[in-house]
Amino acid sequence: MAIDENTAKAVANLARLELAEAKGQSVDPERLAALVEEFSKIVGYMDILSEAQTDGVEPLYSPMIDPQPPRSDQPVENHQKADAILDQAPERIGRYFSVPRIF
Repeated sequence: MAIDENTAKAVANLARLELAEAKGQSVDPERLAALVEEFSKIVGYMDILSEAQTDGVEPLYSPMIDPQPPRSDQPVENHQKADAILDQAPERIGRYFSVPRIF
């Protein structure tokens, strides 16, 4: 299934994708053409997937076959583990990692 330009513009608007070089300018035809092509490839792939034979296949509700029961949501303070991790840091300031500034 091919995607037309109006559908591509609508999807781009919903996804907040800019199709113009700068705000206030008209839509860049090259960007729109590239977007139409990409959307068409994605929808084409979905068409290929829809041809897969799934008769008799049960839906997968979880990626785990035997999911573990959820653990209790209780805070745990384990300073020994934190100290062991901090001891491996190349530099630290008190109880914190020291990292270089990036700005």
